[in-house]
Amino acid sequence: MKRKLIFITTIFIIFLGLFSVGKIVNFIVNIEWFKEVGYLSIYFTKIIAVFKLMIPMFLISFIGIWIYYKSLRLSIIKFKKVVEVNARKNIIERKVFFIINTIISFIISYVFASTYWYRILQFTNSVKFNIKDPIFNFDVSFYVFKLPLIESIYAEIVILLIFLIIVTLITYFMLSARDRIYSRKNFKNKFSNVSIFNNGLTRFAGKQLAIVSFLIMICVSLGYILKSINLVYSNRGVAFGASYTDTHITLLFYKVIVVVALIAAIIIFWSVITSKGKLIIMSISVIVSLIVIEGFVSNGVQNFLVKSNEKTLEQPYIKYDIDYTRKAFNINNIDAKPFEVKENLTEENIKDNKDTIDNIRINSVKPALEFYNQVQNIRYYYTFSDINVDRYNINGKISQVFVASREINSKSLEPNTWQNRHLVYTHGYGVVMSKVNTVTSEGQPDFLIKNIPPENTSNIKLKDPRIYFGEKTGDYAIVNTKISEFDYPKGGNNQTNNYNGSAGIKMTLLNRIFFAANEKDLNFILSRDITNESKILINRNIVDRTKKIAPFLKYDSDPYIVISNGKLYWILDAYTTSDRYPFSQPQDNINYIRNSVKVVIDASDGTTNFYMMDKNDPIILSYSKIFPGLFKDLGTLSDDIKQHFRYPEDLFKIQCSVLGKYHMTDPGVFYNGEDLWEVAKNQKQIDGQKDTMESPYVVMKLPNEKNEEMILLQYFNMKNKDNMVALFGARMDKDNYGKMVLYKFPPEKTIYSPYLFKQKINQDTTISQELALWNKNGSQVQFGDTMIVPINNSLLYIEPMYLRASGKSSIPEMKRVIVSYGDKIILSENVEAALQQVFNYKNENKNDESSSNKTSEDTTKKVQDIKTVKELYDKAVEAQKGGDWAKYGEYIKQLGEKINQLEK
Repeated sequence: MKRKLIFITTIFIIFLGLFSVGKIVNFIVNIEWFKEVGYLSIYFTKIIAVFKLMIPMFLISFIGIWIYYKSLRLSIIKFKKVVEVNARKNIIERKVFFIINTIISFIISYVFASTYWYRILQFTNSVKFNIKDPIFNFDVSFYVFKLPLIESIYAEIVILLIFLIIVTLITYFMLSARDRIYSRKNFKNKFSNVSIFNNGLTRFAGKQLAIVSFLIMICVSLGYILKSINLVYSNRGVAFGASYTDTHITLLFYKVIVVVALIAAIIIFWSVITSKGKLIIMSISVIVSLIVIEGFVSNGVQNFLVKSNEKTLEQPYIKYDIDYTRKAFNINNIDAKPFEVKENLTEENIKDNKDTIDNIRINSVKPALEFYNQVQNIRYYYTFSDINVDRYNINGKISQVFVASREINSKSLEPNTWQNRHLVYTHGYGVVMSKVNTVTSEGQPDFLIKNIPPENTSNIKLKDPRIYFGEKTGDYAIVNTKISEFDYPKGGNNQTNNYNGSAGIKMTLLNRIFFAANEKDLNFILSRDITNESKILINRNIVDRTKKIAPFLKYDSDPYIVISNGKLYWILDAYTTSDRYPFSQPQDNINYIRNSVKVVIDASDGTTNFYMMDKNDPIILSYSKIFPGLFKDLGTLSDDIKQHFRYPEDLFKIQCSVLGKYHMTDPGVFYNGEDLWEVAKNQKQIDGQKDTMESPYVVMKLPNEKNEEMILLQYFNMKNKDNMVALFGARMDKDNYGKMVLYKFPPEKTIYSPYLFKQKINQDTTISQELALWNKNGSQVQFGDTMIVPINNSLLYIEPMYLRASGKSSIPEMKRVIVSYGDKIILSENVEAALQQVFNYKNENKNDESSSNKTSEDTTKKVQDIKTVKELYDKAVEAQKGGDWAKYGEYIKQLGEKINQLEK
């Protein structure tokens, strides 16, 4: 028996070791990586917390199981009445029990510690919100930090108690059945006598059942305390949170059940010991009756009393919902102002707002991204996954631009070998930047930075254009190998590069073995190109990288790249969220959110820094206590990078969704639902379907402000109508970051929404005829991003118009701009020309001689001709670089014809 036990134990240890090899290797790799990025202490915070929690949990579980086993064993001996004395058997039994108890206790302690370590740290490191709920007067920190752990532990205890009862009953039935089989007695007669069954069970495990039953009833009482507290999340009534019925009826019944359950616990304990079954049944029946009666009474009160007097009775609870929801989503401090649309702009007003006019966006994101991927890819393995809107100081003026990063798409490599994917094509190269307010003569983006190596016509310096860490960079890369890395295409040859950044884990022989095991790839060991000086870059996807360091934060879906001091950096917004804020209406499964962290990642060496944005957020303050050293002070970040901070669009969308209903702060108006809003809808094509407007980033001067700044805008309509009722904006420059403005339009006046503006375009006879001419013969008219810009007390509407030719690879070109002001609507080649027609610039300034006008026109034509020649030349060079000699010949031919025209 002893040999058999040793054999089984050995097999188990070997199996456990084989099962753990992968986890051990992954653990070692994680230690190496966290050490490399400087966050090893953050990684060990979890490990140490789990280990600290496992020790007491293991001891509690081990001792608890041992005590219960001992008491159950004594009950078994008493039940058998005959004691079998076998010292050898008892020793083996104790050893087997010790091993099983150790394994079970270890599993219980590990599962509990790994599941609840974080909640326990939150519980012990909670930070007060200094806001109390109106029902129980608890600080919100209790609900966010403490209640989740209390509920989790409560659930675990209930499961454990039920498990102990089941084990006890199964043991008794097995012993009882065995005795009946041995004595060959009639089962039916035995089981028909309830009294004998009860006496046998209580004689066998009376104390155990009494204690466990007592504890279960205590748990019932505690459960109804928790149900009472959770009324702050009730969905009953017209508002989220506790309603009139919840506080006056349900809560009262819950209090009664709490007291009755405590009394029942004592009665049941005594009844089990004394085998008095009637009192147990009576106690349970009373509790069940109270639960059933509560349901009937609450529904009756809700349906027959509250519904007929709902507006009056629910008023204070609606007010709680409004106040707490607005606080939770940070929309309680919006600067709301009436906006009387007077349409009294003058030419002087236009000149005073010239910077706003100059930054009006006539390029649209999706067409521009198509063009980037067609023209600026340079090679098939490069890709632009996204375009970001930003602002830069270009030649002394704040200018809004499109910026996109050129990354390697490793999946498209051909041949897609291990060396190509991980040793050669290791990084992307450069960015493309174009103006948002101008296009070329062909209606295509007007580049400031383009091509490889970068051709830069701006004053923005870019010294290190390599992107080793990116938005779409998923594979690991091994750098400084015997094979030079591909840098960028250069004519018929390729420019190579050796990585000189600080990132990476040294590829020592031991590390090569570890990574071979971790990646399940022998190339790490067999490759002759990897040396001791080589380094491996892992976790290169910037979102995955930040999630691995700080998985407890929520991250924005749109990282954006910026140029600062000659280098490329990624900025990623991170949020603290909760679903436990009392009386706050949930949105997308959360009911509290703050943009408390900005993550800045170096695109070259992967340095990842977390900067605390909101020191008033209790959740981020709690995280900073749990993970000391993770969050850096915002003052340590360079001002140049801070100038590119954007208010995150994901957060803004959530706030817009909440604001549609919760801009109403009067409970009576809220109850009537008489002023519900929704985000405006728009059309991208003539006769196309209506889609929800995307929030545009705009550089503009807000009414009554002195300077231009970047704003994230959204337009609101009356619900299920197309009349615009408000304009909502989030500010983001310098000290104004996070401040919000809301301009409410007069309800008695019809203000054109983006969709109504489209209908106005279609109803204009001149414009609609021109659109109809373009929208045929294989061409399609598409609209760009509608912009509605407030200037003083007026609204200026701008709509870029694109023309897309038929064909799979056709690129939409921006051909015209539609500008509307008041009752005027103009179709022109650019915004400036349209504004001249709207405000009669030429008429007001027509004291000049006709000859001077002609001279001006000639000069403009010459400038345009020179621009066209340059564009044809650039396209010919790009075609030559790409090896497209047919296109090259075509562009050279067009260039020659244009030069001949100029000579004439």
